[in-house]
Amino acid sequence: MQESPSLVKFGAKLKQMLYYMFAPSGASFREYFTIKGSPKDVQALAAVVASEKKYMDSFLKNGLNDPVVLNSRYTLEKAVRSFEQETGIKWPLK
Repeated sequence: MQESPSLVKFGAKLKQMLYYMFAPSGASFREYFTIKGSPKDVQALAAVVASEKKYMDSFLKNGLNDPVVLNSRYTLEKAVRSFEQETGIKWPLK
């Protein structure tokens, strides 16, 4: 199934945002991104991005089968479902 160009662009921007979140201390992605939408939509996006970062951090620190990582994955999946229900947009990072 072919993804729509806007969804592909959205996914690319999210990957770029996560890259900047892992950038060296002092780097900021604020100058590169503008997020627009209703407050609920922006909160849903922020929750998923924060969950993605927590999952990646715990995975890199503890490995895949650690209970902390599995809990982070569950939290991420819950945030993704909430984002998709709130916005009607499919989360492009799976």
